Amino acid sequence: MTINVTCEFCGKKIKAKDSSAGKKGKCPECGSPIQIPELQADDVYDAEPTEESPFDFNDIDPNEGETIPTVKRRPCPACGEEIAKSAAKCRFCGEIFDPALKKKAAKEKQKSGAADIDADMTTGDWVVAVLCSGIGCIAGIIWMIQGKPKGGKMVGVSLGFVVLWNIVRFILESLARQQ
Repeated sequence: MTINVTCEFCGKKIKAKDSSAGKKGKCPECGSPIQIPELQADDVYDAEPTEESPFDFNDIDPNEGETIPTVKRRPCPACGEEIAKSAAKCRFCGEIFDPALKKKAAKEKQKSGAADIDADMTTGDWVVAVLCSGIGCIAGIIWMIQGKPKGGKMVGVSLGFVVLWNIVRFILESLARQQ
């Protein structure tokens, strides 16, 4: 994501990285000072916190000798990429951390019908659950951790077929011993 800035002196349009928000720089065309604006409140990817300052004022600009704030960062719990400490949503994997935004996204997902995609097991899922019940059970557990509705179905079907295949094996072994 970039921030678009126009130099007040020469009119040159400049694109700055979102990590430069709130910093001062020089116009590459005329050399005049430019203030990069802060990110907007609507921008949930690297939102600023309301409780504590998101900046670490230890970086010094060698050109001007001023303190430049840098955004404090932390790893995303879902993907591990570095994001702003106060981010409401990961800009890499899309994981939402803010409970209000998460609830809003879930409502929009239900309205659009996107939740139905992961609700039903596909033909491949059924084949794995029937023929490779152990792998199907593991896949179902992973889907349950991810919050997909078909995860519970996959675990149930896989465990049911584990029981069924063991009964069939027991019957076949009993018949083989009688002969």
